[in-house]
Amino acid sequence: MKRSTLGVIASIMLLPVISLAQVTPQPPAAWVEFQKQESAKRAAFNAQMKADMQNFLASNPEVKSYMDQMRQAAQARAAAWRAAHHK
Repeated sequence: MKRSTLGVIASIMLLPVISLAQVTPQPPAAWVEFQKQESAKRAAFNAQMKADMQNFLASNPEVKSYMDQMRQAAQARAAAWRAAHHK
């Protein structure tokens, strides 16, 4: 009885997944190419932002010191939270 019930439940759960996988159309090549181009643009933008940030921090050591202090404080808070919640 239990096996047949589990089989029916599994069939009910898997049938929609299988049927949806068969009817999902493939995206057009133009859409895939557009997504690749946009991804490349985002990667280039993020690389430029990182380079700008590094240049800014290199030319402003007081800001870099402040950012380091803030990072250390955040790490200390995270460690204290982990110690309090992960027993």
